[in-house]
Amino acid sequence: MKTTRFVGLATVAALATLFTRDASAAGTALDVQSARGTGMASANTAFTDDSASIFYNPAGIAQGKKLDAQVGINFIAPAFSYTSPSGTKTTLPFSVITPFQAYVSGGITDDLSIGIGVFTPFGLKLTWPDKWAGRALITEANLRTFDINPTIAYKIGPFRIGAGFQLVRATVELKRDLRFGDQEGSVDLGGSAWGYGGNVGIQLEAVKQYLLFGAHYRSAVKTSFDDGLAHFSNVPAGLQGAIHDQAVRTSIVNPDSLQLGVATHPVKKLVIDFDAVWIQWSHFKSIDLNFPQDASKSLATSQPKNWNNTVNFHLGAEGELSDIWTLRGGVLVDPSPSPAETLTPDIPDATRINLALGGTWKHESGVHVDLGYQFIILTGKTSTAPAFPGDYGGFVNVLGLSVGYSTPKAKEAMNLPQADVMPPLDPAPAPAATTPDATPAPAPSPAL
Repeated sequence: MKTTRFVGLATVAALATLFTRDASAAGTALDVQSARGTGMASANTAFTDDSASIFYNPAGIAQGKKLDAQVGINFIAPAFSYTSPSGTKTTLPFSVITPFQAYVSGGITDDLSIGIGVFTPFGLKLTWPDKWAGRALITEANLRTFDINPTIAYKIGPFRIGAGFQLVRATVELKRDLRFGDQEGSVDLGGSAWGYGGNVGIQLEAVKQYLLFGAHYRSAVKTSFDDGLAHFSNVPAGLQGAIHDQAVRTSIVNPDSLQLGVATHPVKKLVIDFDAVWIQWSHFKSIDLNFPQDASKSLATSQPKNWNNTVNFHLGAEGELSDIWTLRGGVLVDPSPSPAETLTPDIPDATRINLALGGTWKHESGVHVDLGYQFIILTGKTSTAPAFPGDYGGFVNVLGLSVGYSTPKAKEAMNLPQADVMPPLDPAPAPAATTPDATPAPAPSPAL
């Protein structure tokens, strides 16, 4: 019975990665959902104006009869490490995660626009070295989420409003080692789930050119993993009656978030944006697992996490050097939501500081290429978890590339309403030609 209970707790630890990393902003949330946004440290709530606004603030797609489409990919290379209280350091082997995104938006009228985006807002590929000290908690995780986000937006003078529907698909594969006395085995867990939610955003040009405000709310999304499967390997014959392949179920609520932004154009071709983003991590109180086929009723577990709500801060700038080149930069500070007493290597985390650079090359045809880079510093954080204390830290390199098309300004001008343009006046009619009068003038009267 003790061995059975041990396996249940170990399985909880492995599944913990699934049900928190897909929601972890400070550790693994992917707010780099376009190369343009990456280059500004995602500071664009108040002024975003392309199809990637579907992720950042849906109000931003209301740009008149303008077509914008883009596809992009990120190359994310983490270098995360754990240091034990005795000073032994373990570093994740080099790996690259490649989430993608695609957006398209366009104006139906001068005021009404629609669009759709597909992006990967959460995900991680985590592989700890073989035989490392924490292999009883986690050895490998491969997590992905796919968000399909149809969106509609409307413009009323200087005010824009947009809303979207989120359809979310999440998949996971996790591995960890198990100890059966002198024998070592493993467990491989997989599952998938669907969830749904919504988002709504506004933008207001309060003072033309000089002052813009933005707000964006993205709802919480509940995902129920009802088809999870636990596969056990190398289990001793005497334990196979209790420890065998079987279903596992759980559900979580990914946090909702609220973004507030203010932007200004101190000069015509420069914009500066400052954002504050609140994330309701307090949804994540524990990881509860149920094994519906467990006749012994001893595998069901609950592992406390008790995460805290956080506020992160973004500052970014974008300047047009010419009609062809644009340059960007930014900084982000994002505190960790995990308390020290519940921080373990199944969910390694730390407060992060992001330094960002980026740029765009734009052709007169409307084709453009965007690059964005972030160097993320994972500041050290000490865990006081009784089962596995230690220090976590490291850094991450992120390179984003997007290729897209946006209606050129010349074509946009052709679509502008003409109501206020005075039509040209018709030329005045030419005077009618005169012909000499055929009737002779009367002869003067003779003088008397």
